[in-house]
Amino acid sequence: MMELFRMFDSRGGARVLSPKRLVTVFFVLVCLMSLSANCFGQTTAVPVDSTRKKGKFFPSPLLGYTPETKWYFGAGFVWYLPPSKKFPNSNPSVIKAVAVYTTNKQIESNINGESWFRNNLYKLDYSTSYYKFPNAFYGIGNNTLISNRETYGFDFFNILLNAQRRTLGKYFVGGRLFLEHTDMYDIQPGGYFDSVEITGEDGGLNTGLGPWITYDTRDNIYFPVKGMLANISAVAHTKYLGSAYDYMHYEFEYSKFMKIFKNDVFAFNAYVECVPGDAPFNRLAELGGDKNMRGHFEGRYRDVNYATLQAEYRATLWKYFGFTVFGGIGEVAHTFNDFSLSGLKYSYGVGGRLFIVPEDKVSLRVDYGFDGEGHDGVYITFREAF
Repeated sequence: MMELFRMFDSRGGARVLSPKRLVTVFFVLVCLMSLSANCFGQTTAVPVDSTRKKGKFFPSPLLGYTPETKWYFGAGFVWYLPPSKKFPNSNPSVIKAVAVYTTNKQIESNINGESWFRNNLYKLDYSTSYYKFPNAFYGIGNNTLISNRETYGFDFFNILLNAQRRTLGKYFVGGRLFLEHTDMYDIQPGGYFDSVEITGEDGGLNTGLGPWITYDTRDNIYFPVKGMLANISAVAHTKYLGSAYDYMHYEFEYSKFMKIFKNDVFAFNAYVECVPGDAPFNRLAELGGDKNMRGHFEGRYRDVNYATLQAEYRATLWKYFGFTVFGGIGEVAHTFNDFSLSGLKYSYGVGGRLFIVPEDKVSLRVDYGFDGEGHDGVYITFREAF
């Protein structure tokens, strides 16, 4: 849900980098150099085998500027854990964390990770976040106007827990647990929230539970060169679980990876999200963010249904560095009948990669995306978008 190092998201600004954005870029580069020093301090890359026991810890300071936060500062880290001698065929596990405080007295904090056990027999994804952060709301639908932009205060604390067990071959079966508590404040008098009743504006507890099925043939979970990944889940948010809201959350995602030339990869991704029922506005399907439709402010367009297609060309320049070119199309709609070619949004951009663990291609990525409407966003985070 949260980028490891988020420099800024465009909230209606021009593509030209302002002096403050340039200062932000400078401090981002300082962070990258800090991580590079950690990475290049190792004299040789360690081969992937059962003798690896030491983890690798990559701390970094954070400092930057966004229109919503003004100046922010904090710290983050990535902790890489290779497989043990007892289960040498397990995938590496990774934990990342970030904590940021702003001059607007705002807070962003998150700890999340992906762990594998017993030679990949079990998989566990987990995340916990606390935000005290303003946000922007433009309304609901695929054709909302930027002039409708309304700011509001928003606090939330959540816990996400996803667990699976390998069953037949490359299939994994398990479940997802979602717990979140939200509060809204600083509602603008006479604004949208003040004049129209919106599900979720009263905050409260939101809980969900449901099945999660995965089919995974990737050759590398962090930087796949070949194979595919398919995920499908159906999480029920219901009052029987103590939730203040009653709705379903369906997700389907398919990714395909194909090797091109010696070190290059073509990657394709399709993603569909549906949230029928009485979902709070902050949990409607949202277009944009650091994974899908990069360059669009996440939540600029939101509705019950969301579908997107995206593709990337990923090239490795050296064992420590790479770059990518990406593009995507997508839209949100209230019903599937409302999807149309004329309503499609698009995004495109370029990115750089710093492989902080080169033997497993664990990357720190920097993506610069454009939304096709004159806005842009820079995303600095860990791992590939898909």
